[in-house]
Amino acid sequence: MNFFESEILKGKYFTPKSRDRLRATMVNLFILIGAFVMLLYAYENLVQGYYVMLSIELFIIFILMVAYLVFPHYVNINHTSYMILGALTFLLSMSLIVPDQDPELSLFWLAALPIFVFFFLGVEKGIRWSTNMFIVLLFIPLVSYVTGVQFVYEWELLSQIVLGYLVVSYMLYIIESERSSYEERLNIALEENKILFKEVHHRTKNNMQVVMSLLESQSFKIDDPKYKKMFETHVDRLKAMSLMHKNLYTNHSYEEVDIQEYLEEIAQSLQTYTEYNIRTDIDPIIIDMRIAMNIGLIFNEAVTNAIEHAFDGEEGNIDISFKEIGDRYRLSIQDDGKGFDTSQTYKSLGLTLIKDLSVTLPYSTIDIEGQNGTKIQIYFNKEEHL
Repeated sequence: MNFFESEILKGKYFTPKSRDRLRATMVNLFILIGAFVMLLYAYENLVQGYYVMLSIELFIIFILMVAYLVFPHYVNINHTSYMILGALTFLLSMSLIVPDQDPELSLFWLAALPIFVFFFLGVEKGIRWSTNMFIVLLFIPLVSYVTGVQFVYEWELLSQIVLGYLVVSYMLYIIESERSSYEERLNIALEENKILFKEVHHRTKNNMQVVMSLLESQSFKIDDPKYKKMFETHVDRLKAMSLMHKNLYTNHSYEEVDIQEYLEEIAQSLQTYTEYNIRTDIDPIIIDMRIAMNIGLIFNEAVTNAIEHAFDGEEGNIDISFKEIGDRYRLSIQDDGKGFDTSQTYKSLGLTLIKDLSVTLPYSTIDIEGQNGTKIQIYFNKEEHL
């Protein structure tokens, strides 16, 4: 079904779950079904000898197939809709004048026409189209009444058909107006929520900046290097979370983060505190906010640990990569320092946080190597449930 909707109905050319994609698939579905049904009508009219109506139906089929072939490369949804509705309007008008095998079936299409009009064109264009269609249909019974010429139906029945089309069109106008009004209110509410979320993230980031400033000012009053370092470590953790909220309110999405931009900002922040080289190789991948927050904290802890414990001299490199591998992601933090014995148990808060935070990632696995430097690799799934 996905292949049919994406390829045959050409949904692949439009954004998933968008109204344009829905309209596009409906346009093409209507073209294919309409062409098939009219082929059946054409065959019956050929057998019965209604050649005028047969020619009209073949012409409409030709218009529909041209519309299908040129959409969406050469004409857009609106122009294609006008082609289809114009062809259908002409067909229905002729079906009230020119006899064919099953003229009553045209009444079904006449009743269905307002649905397609308002769905494809919207309220304003739909009411204009329906008004013009009503005038065209009204002209047919008037001609029949004035001239006395009887077409497929008598002028009394033609008048009822026109009146029925007017009533159905008005009902569809009311329904579509309500739907459009509801959709507009929903979009306004959605935009207001987006602004609200951005404001929340903005204020959260500012509040965290205040907390960081308080911690930094307090650390200046502490002489003990051990406790001073504790304050600085907490400031770095807060900064990693603060950058997350900054990323959320400065970008278009308030629930997804560009992991490349986010981790690059953390790396640049940490680079200002060390002479060791922090090198990044991060793919531009959009990640859910909650997952990205934990990745940022893991990143911050791993790099901070490497800065503090990995090197004995003044030179060293810390390489970070974030890659998409099949259905999983891989976060890798590696340094070329002295490493450590992974078989021993260490009372390290940073290492404990890394392991605890990695568990929160969906179906994650963590691998820590301590030979020829320290290498931490964390694999986790793209989705919560696969």
